[in-house]
Amino acid sequence: MRKILIAISFFTRIPIKLKDVSSEEFYDAMILIPLVGVFIGLILFVASIVFSFIHFVQLQALLMVIAYIWLTGGLHLDGFADTTDALFSARDREKMMEIMKDSRLGAFGAIGLILIILTNWMSYTIILPEHSTAILIIPVFGRVAAIMSTCFSTYAPGGGGLGKRFVEMTRLHHFIIYLVLLLGYTTLILGLPGLLTAVICLLPAWLLMKNLQHKIGGMTGDTIGMTIELNQTFFMVVYSVILINFPIYFRLFQ
Repeated sequence: MRKILIAISFFTRIPIKLKDVSSEEFYDAMILIPLVGVFIGLILFVASIVFSFIHFVQLQALLMVIAYIWLTGGLHLDGFADTTDALFSARDREKMMEIMKDSRLGAFGAIGLILIILTNWMSYTIILPEHSTAILIIPVFGRVAAIMSTCFSTYAPGGGGLGKRFVEMTRLHHFIIYLVLLLGYTTLILGLPGLLTAVICLLPAWLLMKNLQHKIGGMTGDTIGMTIELNQTFFMVVYSVILINFPIYFRLFQ
């Protein structure tokens, strides 16, 4: 329980004060990031219930985006922006690593943030009216995808920081356990449409990981952030597409 609280205190803005946290405890807690996703999903689901009293879905969706950014402190969006700047710079690997370490926001990072936030907002407008329980799954999927990426990838030389330790400590059994729990949790909450969405989204998650390996040689803290944010968005978009195009399927199998 203590390690879960350590993970929540690091990956969210929830003020949890714990005494005498050792570096070993801190690093061990990082592997619990999918459980942090469960916590984030629960908080956002409660928020969606509160926002539903507004009766204006576009505003509800905007408030959900704001709530998520506040809850996570924009931690992973920062990594997403830095990685986007690097990947779209058309430079060699060494220069891309320098760009990712630069704290300044570039044009590609800004464009990427605008696009991903707009995509999430639009997906929320589709999901919120009748299928808000998907919010319980979205942050979990993104973080399990991060476990997959660090499990089957390597540390990118020159990356440094916490990402290096995260990549080095992730093992195959971590991914297998979290994947089984994710698929079961998704099926329980969303039924077969949710399970179908999760299975479909594993492919772009895998392709993103392979692309990062090809471009920069592995994973860093920033690319882990990109992995989380993009895979959450993949899940939202695919679920929304299934929801819109196969409404009968939802009624039969939810």
